[in-house]
Amino acid sequence: MQKSTIFKIVLAVGVLTVGYFAMETLGSTEKHSNKRDVKPEIRKVEVLPIQFQDIELKVDGNGVIESQKTLDIISEISGKVIFAKNNLKSGTYVKKGELILEVDSREAQNNLFSMRADFLNTLTKFLPEIKYEDEGIYKKWNAYFSKIKIDSETPELPKIEDSREKIKISSYNIFSKYFAVKNAELNLSKHKTFAPFNGSISSNGIIEGSFVGNGQKTLTLRDVENLEISVPLLLEDAKWIEFAENPEAKIIFDEKNGDFITGQIFRKDNLLERNSQTVNAYISFENNGLNSFLFPGNYVTVQIRGKKLKDVSLVPRYTVDSDDYIYLMVEGKLAREKVNVISFYKDFAILDNSLPRESKIIKTILQKPLIGMQIKDINEPDEEKTEVSMKDEE
Repeated sequence: MQKSTIFKIVLAVGVLTVGYFAMETLGSTEKHSNKRDVKPEIRKVEVLPIQFQDIELKVDGNGVIESQKTLDIISEISGKVIFAKNNLKSGTYVKKGELILEVDSREAQNNLFSMRADFLNTLTKFLPEIKYEDEGIYKKWNAYFSKIKIDSETPELPKIEDSREKIKISSYNIFSKYFAVKNAELNLSKHKTFAPFNGSISSNGIIEGSFVGNGQKTLTLRDVENLEISVPLLLEDAKWIEFAENPEAKIIFDEKNGDFITGQIFRKDNLLERNSQTVNAYISFENNGLNSFLFPGNYVTVQIRGKKLKDVSLVPRYTVDSDDYIYLMVEGKLAREKVNVISFYKDFAILDNSLPRESKIIKTILQKPLIGMQIKDINEPDEEKTEVSMKDEE
């Protein structure tokens, strides 16, 4: 009985001893397994290396193509139409100097010939009398008389040398009859209409045999080769253009294929549009090939050459806060620097060279940024992934 009791006591002590050492071993293992290297959190951000360089700005805009010259042609005489180019149908193309419209001029021509004959008759009466008074004046006027042709334009009168000659000529009504002839010549010329420039006709149509009246609008002629575009610009965009230098402009008429033609700014308005608060700049260009994409009425995109800025950098506008501070990555940590903003251009801020050239701007919008916190370029590979890939290769 006593031996049994002693055995139980020894057994209990042994169990307790084994349990104690087992717990110690497990505790030590748990502590070891929970012991890790705690690394601070590194936030990944998108960065933009800053670059300072000379930049030529571009100002974008849109506008409608218009003709530089549009002319309404009004009839100054009345009469029957004996010729009309393609019946003056809209869209008819004419070249400079080409006959467009002719009105019956027989009556005006006969009136002119009659006046020339009367003028010649007056000179024949004047010449014999002046011959005996002054041989020099006679030779001058006789030479003039010989130049006059009944079917040709009357030449200008000889130069009057003195008052005596002027009195003599006036007494024969030579001046009045000369200017009557010139008026008749002018009236005859109005019966024919010639194109003053290359262009396209816009008209309701006039056919041969119809009648036109004095003061009637016969057609509108538009120049389709010398064109211009009125481009409305906001003041914040217009300030980047040196208008005094008449800068070039790229006129993109087919954005799908990237087709463009080069024009030039030649003037701008000096008044703002009240409603839109814009100023119109006018770009001139030539369409000698009569490209249909460049006809008046087409809507095109333009890109105007702007000012040249030296040693500046363009950064996204949103990266600069209202106090002109910008976030940077410096040696893997977040930093905040004040910058000198020259101005804003489109979606960019223009900075002068006030930052180190190796600076990297934070493009990522940070929530609760802490200066000095560790950050990393999102495009840099993770170290752990790099180690794993190296082990896989081994």
